Amino acid sequence: MSQLPSSDSNNSPPKSEPSIQQNAEDSTVDSGMQAAIGNDNNQNQTHSSSSGNIVNVHLGLNPHIKAPIQDRLPPLRMSRRAFIPTAIGTSMGLTAGWFASKNQPRITWKMVSRLGEDTKNLILWKAPGMIRDRIKVMTDGNFTIDLVSTGDTEEILKDVSDGKIECGYSGVYYNSERFRVLFFGCAIPFGLNPQEQNAWLYYKDKPDDELTFMQKIYPRLGLNVIPFPAGATGAQMGGWFNKEINSIEDFNAITMRIPGLGGDVLQELRVKTEKNLGFSIAINQIADKVRDETLDAAEWIGPYDDFQLGLHNVFKYYYYPGWWEPGTTYDIQVNTDAWKDLPEKYQEIFKAVCLETHIRILAEYDQKNSEKLQELKSLGIKLKPFKKEILIRAKEETDKLLKYYAEKDPLFGEVYKEWLTFKDGIKKWSNLNREYL
Repeated sequence: MSQLPSSDSNNSPPKSEPSIQQNAEDSTVDSGMQAAIGNDNNQNQTHSSSSGNIVNVHLGLNPHIKAPIQDRLPPLRMSRRAFIPTAIGTSMGLTAGWFASKNQPRITWKMVSRLGEDTKNLILWKAPGMIRDRIKVMTDGNFTIDLVSTGDTEEILKDVSDGKIECGYSGVYYNSERFRVLFFGCAIPFGLNPQEQNAWLYYKDKPDDELTFMQKIYPRLGLNVIPFPAGATGAQMGGWFNKEINSIEDFNAITMRIPGLGGDVLQELRVKTEKNLGFSIAINQIADKVRDETLDAAEWIGPYDDFQLGLHNVFKYYYYPGWWEPGTTYDIQVNTDAWKDLPEKYQEIFKAVCLETHIRILAEYDQKNSEKLQELKSLGIKLKPFKKEILIRAKEETDKLLKYYAEKDPLFGEVYKEWLTFKDGIKKWSNLNREYL
């Protein structure tokens, strides 16, 4: 490359005269470049034309002040043949991006959430709305979801599978025994902590599979559904009681509101649950059912939500740990056909939003539970740990029950075996540094 002449040199070698055609081309390019950067006579900048000539555009710089090193680099040479195609390419790219955004298909789904308006003070209630709102924003309003905040868990799962609604939001452990194997994607007593649960939910037994291990279980139950984790509660408390629980015998004849496999285990310890009552108790009715003596004990999640439900007003003792739900997950269940009909871009947005919601809900629970726990202490609520003998017995009953279900149901047994192997490995990893930190 030839040495460029200095702008203030008086000894520059004579330049060869460009042709008339070159002058015309250079004039067009130089004028376009000046127009693009602004034609200010008080400014000074150096550009190169297609013929190699230097074009000076004033930028208001004092020629006697030495410029910084980055400003003293050789000027950029822009030929007409390079400048025009680049400008056109950039324009076409921006235009294509604009049209791609404007031409995305308009899609409307319906989502039914198990959590009704009467639970809107609870953290978990926010999750479906967060998903709806974020998807709308990220698709420029082209993918919208109509949210209905009421519904029965079993009915939601069936309606999603049948295609009556595109998606639903619930905790699958509220479903009937037929779907018990799906509880491995929600909560298992003495199971995985929140971090381990996340690893399990995204686990693939075959790395190249499109679906996770738990997602592949749904069609094997005849369900036309794909679940996506979308709300973790984190570690939970062990429930509220109106008397002290000092031994296994103290569970005898207690009537307690508790769902899932935790309820099954407590039934083995002679606790009466909603199954014995023959009806379900709505979350916002727990306190009332304690007042009318239908319930002697209850559990929901943790300090923050339990406070919103007013459980501290009707109970004396608050126990921990919540061994029946160490890392509970709610998910959004999507009809498989509706999912396949989504454009790939919308699918990726949907998955990203579910993951974001999952993490944000967990983070809010951890933060607010820690704050509310201190407030409960100040109100005189008696926080008590379950005694070791109780935990040992509960763990024994859990293992016996899971083995029984595994023998009774081959699919449950298959998932249980995979889960146990996963649990054994990840617990070794989780515990590696625990005693030192």
